[in-house]
Amino acid sequence: MNRVHVRVLAGGEHYALPVTAVLEIAEFGQVTPVPGAPSGVLGVRNLRGQVIPVIDLATMLGLAPDAESERIVVADDGSRRAALAVTATMDVGELGAATEEVESPYLSGAVLVDGALVGIVDVEALLAAVAPVEA
Repeated sequence: MNRVHVRVLAGGEHYALPVTAVLEIAEFGQVTPVPGAPSGVLGVRNLRGQVIPVIDLATMLGLAPDAESERIVVADDGSRRAALAVTATMDVGELGAATEEVESPYLSGAVLVDGALVGIVDVEALLAAVAPVEA
């Protein structure tokens, strides 16, 4: 199992996404709201000709956004793709195995990194909750 993750900051908390699920990191850019979109979906964004949903990671994890999102992390689980709005990206590196249990359906566990608890995002569960399956 690949233990390399992209660490991000959302809602004042630290999270990590498996690097195998991350396609790219980009500026937040222009997001167009979509009427009737599920909670947590900020809208859609055109990223090099592909329209993808933009999901507020903090909101999906039950947190109040602590600052304006500055970056998006484009994630893919093989059948779905979406941009996760985050406050900042921290780094890319190896994480140990999850040592803490979590109650969120969108996290697979958590691990202590330099004294900070880092939630490991279950990209498949998160995208299944809000993003349609790509044709």
